[in-house]
Amino acid sequence: MAGKKLMVEFPGRNYSTDKPLLYYAGKVFEEKDYEVIRLNYNFKLLGDKDDIEGLIEEAKPYIIKVLDKVDFSEYEDIVFISKSMGTTLAGYFEEHYKIKVRHIYLTPVQSALKYMKRGKCIVVAGKNDKILDNRRLKIYCVEQDVALQQFDNVGHSLESDDINTTFAILMVIVKLYKGFSN
Repeated sequence: MAGKKLMVEFPGRNYSTDKPLLYYAGKVFEEKDYEVIRLNYNFKLLGDKDDIEGLIEEAKPYIIKVLDKVDFSEYEDIVFISKSMGTTLAGYFEEHYKIKVRHIYLTPVQSALKYMKRGKCIVVAGKNDKILDNRRLKIYCVEQDVALQQFDNVGHSLESDDINTTFAILMVIVKLYKGFSN
């Protein structure tokens, strides 16, 4: 059906869809007439919180139950916004469903790198991220010609000890959402 748009949020292990980066993503895309699906698999994850790959595998059956109900062919534009372990899940499910998706990867994990392709994604990360080394991410993005927005003095949460800095980062990311949703 012409004109239908969809945005799906893939949260991180400790970053649900009601936290600022994903909450405001939903708001921005809803204002632009996207249908929004907010995945919520965190409550189902029982494995070792430090075993990101194990948690990713644990989340897949829940996501399949939700996304199998979606007829992706009805949408002219599909956007996946993902955070942390959700970045791998977003890339995986684009391939799983064999669909064309634009991505915003927020603080990706190592296993998400293989899904980041030129022209179809933007990557956002903190330069002090301890989950995925800032230099490794930057080199990968340069080699793959992937857009990268990095913030100084913040880590995986994209938050600072200074609330004004955190709000400034959030404002930049919300502007990115607005540009991506046009």
